[in-house]
Amino acid sequence: MGISYERTINLALSHSRTAEFKKLRMNRSFKRSIQSLDSVFEFLNGFILQYGIGDGDAFTLKFAVEELFTNLVKYNPDSPSDISLALTRNGTSVVLQLVDYQAVAFDPTKTAELDLTKRLEERRPGGLGIHLVKKMIDSIDYQHVNNQSIITLTHHVE
Repeated sequence: MGISYERTINLALSHSRTAEFKKLRMNRSFKRSIQSLDSVFEFLNGFILQYGIGDGDAFTLKFAVEELFTNLVKYNPDSPSDISLALTRNGTSVVLQLVDYQAVAFDPTKTAELDLTKRLEERRPGGLGIHLVKKMIDSIDYQHVNNQSIITLTHHVE
């Protein structure tokens, strides 16, 4: 008994799709510093160009990464660890994952909704960036495991 012709084709297609998926993922670590944003954007721009992300979606991805990376630096300044950023193009979606090692838990998905009808003088400072990210990105997932904050964003792209 050998492998059928149909099964051989399915195995070949499955292998091909697995290899293609691996090519669509890029990841890199960055020093925990606001000055790293230039390198973060250079990396993100390379991904955007390589995988043909349109201008509107590119703006959304850049805004979300800048906001979250900046918050990770700002609210965990004493950590000696780098912050990693993984980017994956999965069909019509882009998945971004930021990992902050040795981090105190802070779940951006649980931040309070802002009342944008209040005048600026009546509002408390802070929270607008995360509020905008939550409105612009299709889904945000947060996990805190073994002192690692893992933020995963999924955004549908054209």
